[in-house]
This record gives sequence, structure tokens and C-alpha cells, in this order.
Amino acid sequence: MRKRSKIALGAAVAFSAISAVAFAAVDAREIGRENPKMAANYRLPLFNFSETYTDGVVLGVAVGSTKEDAIQAAERAGFTVSPSGWGDTRAGGADLYDRSELVATMLRQPFLTFSDASDTKRGMILNFRGDRVAAISVYYINFENV
Repeated sequence: MRKRSKIALGAAVAFSAISAVAFAAVDAREIGRENPKMAANYRLPLFNFSETYTDGVVLGVAVGSTKEDAIQAAERAGFTVSPSGWGDTRAGGADLYDRSELVATMLRQPFLTFSDASDTKRGMILNFRGDRVAAISVYYINFENV
């Protein structure tokens, strides 16, 4: 091998090693609390993100908050409840309910599934224990492995 080729190969290997260390140092789980789409960029090989949190605030919803507060926070963050989570799979989803009926039904559920109409790859599931948020699962799916 010529000297230039060896230097180029060595530089490429060093760059790859440094990139791998920097990539591994990113805390995708923490990024996912506020931006699951960005966190997905650090999850190889499919660049999908899925995480469950049992403390802190996730996408504006606080673990430990009441159902009412959690629902309002999720809606403020741009999410819409998916009635399929409680077995209503009719086309039209939440739009089939008037507001008071929708909220009353949501308050009776042990968990709520939310989606983002502006970015269908992003979603959130709120799990309740009694009247409080016990866990929040968020996801961002770039590629599905079928």
C-alpha cells in the first residue's frame, strides 16, 4: 500500500471510531422526553424510537398528574385521543363524540392512546393507576419491519 492510501485509510478508521463514540454518548431516552422524532435518529438500525417513562414530564404530560390534567396537557401538545384504545374502531375516531361525552369516556379508561394528526409517525400512551398517570409511553416510527 502506498503511504497516502495508508494515511487515508487510517484517517477514515479514526473518524469512524470517533463518530461511533460520539453517537453512543447521546442519551436518546432523554431526548425522547421532548422530541421522539429527534431521538429516533439515534436508534439503529431502523431509526425508530419507543420508550416508557415512569417519572418526570414527557411531551408536556407529568407522571403523577390527574387524568384531567394529563388529557389537557396531551391535547395542548397537539395530540388527539384514539378511541380504538377502548374498542371503538369506527372511522372518524374522536370526531364522532361530542366533547362532554368524549371526556367522560376518556376519564373511565385505564389507559389512553394518543396520536398526532400532523405527524402520524408520533404517538403517546398514558397508563393510569387510579386517577393518576403511572407511566407514559412515547414512540416515533420511521420504518416498520414487516
